[in-house]
Amino acid sequence: MNVKRFINASIVVLLLCLAAGIGTFVYNATAAYRINSGFTPVPLQFSPEDSSSAYEMKGAGIKVYGGFVKGLQKNQDGTESLVVRALSPLPSIYVTGPSSAEISIQLENVNPDFYAKSAEGSNMKMAKVKVNTLQFRVSLAANGTVKIEPAQPQDSGDTGQYQYVVLGDNRDGYDTFGQIIEQANGKNPVFVIDNGDLVFSGKPNQYRLFDRAVSAVSTTLCTTLGNHDVRGNGRSTYTMLYGPAFYSFDFDGSHFVFLDSSRGWAEKTAIPEEQYSWLEKDLAKAQGKKIFVISHIPPHDPRSGTTANDIPNLVNEVNSGKSWLEQKLDNYFENKNMNHGFQDAAEAERFESMMSAYHVDTVYLSHIHSYLEYTKGGVRYVISGGAGAELLTKNSYYHYMIAKIGDINAITMVELPSPANNYVTRYAATLKLFAEAMYDENPATVILVITSLALLIVVLVLKLYIWKRKTFQSIGKWLADTGRFAVRDFREVFKKTGNS
Repeated sequence: MNVKRFINASIVVLLLCLAAGIGTFVYNATAAYRINSGFTPVPLQFSPEDSSSAYEMKGAGIKVYGGFVKGLQKNQDGTESLVVRALSPLPSIYVTGPSSAEISIQLENVNPDFYAKSAEGSNMKMAKVKVNTLQFRVSLAANGTVKIEPAQPQDSGDTGQYQYVVLGDNRDGYDTFGQIIEQANGKNPVFVIDNGDLVFSGKPNQYRLFDRAVSAVSTTLCTTLGNHDVRGNGRSTYTMLYGPAFYSFDFDGSHFVFLDSSRGWAEKTAIPEEQYSWLEKDLAKAQGKKIFVISHIPPHDPRSGTTANDIPNLVNEVNSGKSWLEQKLDNYFENKNMNHGFQDAAEAERFESMMSAYHVDTVYLSHIHSYLEYTKGGVRYVISGGAGAELLTKNSYYHYMIAKIGDINAITMVELPSPANNYVTRYAATLKLFAEAMYDENPATVILVITSLALLIVVLVLKLYIWKRKTFQSIGKWLADTGRFAVRDFREVFKKTGNS
């Protein structure tokens, strides 16, 4: 094959690789998320008033407290299992029906140890299918009720069973987030809180990586939405995977409330009125308990010298697609010093007044990639956004927190290796993080694009060679002659030196 034919063939392969790379990227970014083969999601039915979800299967009524019905999973033997995901560390399931039936239920996102005694002396079989998933096969008698209830874990102090882990803003920092999961499992917490920005931009391939990572969490993972999670169609994917946007649960005399403030970065209102109405009732019922509220965006940005966030003013100017707003959202050099609190000062005051009025002990937040805290109206506000996302805030570092249930002041900071605290190192680390994340999320795309670039370089070099063939041949001849003369002269000098 001559040079011109090789160039033409290379151009064809280059274009095919480029087209395939763009195609795989678009597919990964837009294709509907599929949890796994044989899984069918069901529309979310969840009542935040009593944290319950209901479903009917084989004529039996199934009621879940502290969790929600996620979907139906086809088993290898052709039967179906009802998939229930826990929203709290101790969810309960009640199965009732007018006639006898055999029902299979998968309960995911729990610590299996809490259910070890649940099957003893009951009409069901229990098996552990994953590190945090149990399979129950319920034999329901006519007009009977079968209860799947956990045992309250014993607080053994040194083992940390009554500890819980808090983290935020893991996003595309897959390596750091993986280290945190591994370390958190070693602490044996009763649950883990991730308070938002689970993924970078709400894309299905990003949720797939996050879901795969948290499948290794050996206890209940409690999540809330961040502003990055809802970009694109991220909210619908989150709902299918992790359920309602707001909910609460009790554990050992403490009450934990999860809110959705994800709108607060790009909209004037951070928390919808529906949530405020529910929140006030929920907090009123929780009086007398230690209360912890978990959300993503803080009502106030405690940093000094921040600039106003003008992104909400640009939302109405956006038409569609990759807009100027998207570019603004991704402009880290400009956004790192923007005010990361609520955009409406009146809403911030309303939120903080409600926290004080109902004697909330601690509000866990993230959104700012650092560790910060402040106290207002007797309420402690803790901002922890160091679980893997880029670090551009001054004096920030990767970290997570370990808290002790029953002691509101017992928060231990666990710091992880972080890039040096200077702009050059931090931006270099950010570029490296984004590059690695791009490969993790779209490996085929990256390989195809790199192949295209390599072929492009080859084609350009060959084109240059053809264009300047005589020049290259002259240079080559000159280099060859120079080499021969150098070798000859070296031999002569060496020969004379040897003779002397």
